[in-house]
Amino acid sequence: MRLISFGIRLYKLFLADKKKYLYIPLGVYWITLFILTTIPGKALPKIAVSDKVKHILGYMILGFLLDFALYLQNKYPLLSKYTYFFTFLVGIMYGLFDELHQILIPGRYFEWWDLFADGIGMFLGIILSQIIIKGALKNNFFTEKT
Repeated sequence: MRLISFGIRLYKLFLADKKKYLYIPLGVYWITLFILTTIPGKALPKIAVSDKVKHILGYMILGFLLDFALYLQNKYPLLSKYTYFFTFLVGIMYGLFDELHQILIPGRYFEWWDLFADGIGMFLGIILSQIIIKGALKNNFFTEKT
C-alpha cells in the first residue's frame, strides 16, 4: 500500500510539469546509460554486483521512466493506450542496438544473456510504472491526463 501512495505522489509530480520532472530525467538517464556502455571494458570500475543485475536495474529504471513518459504524452493516443507494448519494444530495440554497439568498444562484446537481462529489466520497470498508474486511476486521483 505504501508503494501505491508513493506512486500516486510521484504521478502527481510528473503531471505537474512533465518536461521538468519526466522528459528531462528520461533524456539525461538514457544519455548516461549510453555513455556508460561506451566505456572500454578495462576502464570499467569493479562493482561487486553481477553484470546481469546491472543490466536488469539499468533497464528497469529506463522502462519505468519511458513507460510513464509514453503514458503521459498527449500527442499520440495509441502510445498512451498501449504504453507497455511500445515501451518494451523500444527498450528491446535499444538493448539490441546497445549490445551491437559494444562490439566496437575495446573489452566489450555482444552477449545474448545481456539482452535477455535488459528485457527483464524493461518488463519490471513497466510493471512498476503500470502499478503506480493504475493505482492512481483506481483511487480517482485523476480523471484524465493533462
